[in-house]
Amino acid sequence: MLQEVILQVQLTTESQYHELKHEISDVRSDLHKEIAGVRTEMANLSRQFRITFGGLITTIMSVFFVNWYFHQ
Repeated sequence: MLQEVILQVQLTTESQYHELKHEISDVRSDLHKEIAGVRTEMANLSRQFRITFGGLITTIMSVFFVNWYFHQ
């Protein structure tokens, strides 16, 4: 009788352990997806910044060279 109870407790514990392990796996998977999304968003922001900065530098250089050309 005692041995049967011990086996049932072990079965319950192992079942809970496997469920917990599965939940942790799901959470890790979701976390990886979220991190990938954040990385993609950061890459888009970085690209947008570089394009904007390049446009700004091009505009400044254009204005400088036009001004220099007409003041010679």
